[in-house]
Amino acid sequence: MKDSVIQYAREGKEAGERWNRLREALHHIILQELDRQGFFKEACFVGGTALRVLFQLDRFSEDLDFSAAPQSTRFQFADHMAALGHALDAFDLSGKVEGLKKVKTVQSCFVTFSDLPYLAAASPRKNQKLAIKIDVDTRPPPGARDVVSVVTGLRVYKLRHYDLPSLFAGKMHALLFRQYLKGRDWFDFLWYVGKKVPVYRIFLQNAVYQTQGISCQFSVEELRGLLKKKIDGLDYKKLQQDLTPFLLDARSVNLFTPEVLQGAVAQLLVEEGLSSRYGNGSSLVE
Repeated sequence: MKDSVIQYAREGKEAGERWNRLREALHHIILQELDRQGFFKEACFVGGTALRVLFQLDRFSEDLDFSAAPQSTRFQFADHMAALGHALDAFDLSGKVEGLKKVKTVQSCFVTFSDLPYLAAASPRKNQKLAIKIDVDTRPPPGARDVVSVVTGLRVYKLRHYDLPSLFAGKMHALLFRQYLKGRDWFDFLWYVGKKVPVYRIFLQNAVYQTQGISCQFSVEELRGLLKKKIDGLDYKKLQQDLTPFLLDARSVNLFTPEVLQGAVAQLLVEEGLSSRYGNGSSLVE
């Protein structure tokens, strides 16, 4: 397994791409092992890495983000992470689970790998570490819709995740209320709009009420207005600098202009139905 990870990473053309490919290969190993543990009986995969793994989003990602599944009663985060650490040792990947902590309702840790970046020619330093953060929101807002899908990329496994309109609602919440600029948020926004994925309004309303104490209907007109204001205030140089290291094609950074983003806002869709057809094309019925 270690050799296959290094080989996949070394297919990158330069060190930055090899770093991203190394991290991506490790994402799949971690997710596969969590599936084997039954982790996805308790958790849903969310965030930008979920888009990359499940829907082939054309950018790389960093962390692994999860939310407790609606049926989860007592999330055994420390136990799952201890089992993950033992598995990584068995795979000879030198992965260590470190820094377990809980901040309010979010439990997190880092999985660090000490020798792989050098072996994969992603870093010239023999002691360079690669760290993947794992976050679990143990009390997410209610209302998201979850499905179970099969992943058949670098590894074969299954996982529970939010459907696309629910994931888009989570991304919309980040776009509107994140306290710092994250270029990947806007990349994902263009992806969702380009795929004609609607924002699941019920979940967005619940998320905003939970974090901001604000009750709002979030009609499509209101959302478009809020987004236009955010776009008017963006620092595009900073946005592009944040995004560039994660792009599969560096030329994509040229998409991020006020005109392109405002044009995407005009195409935004909102949905509030109770059922969804948005899996990843290989959803399972449970």
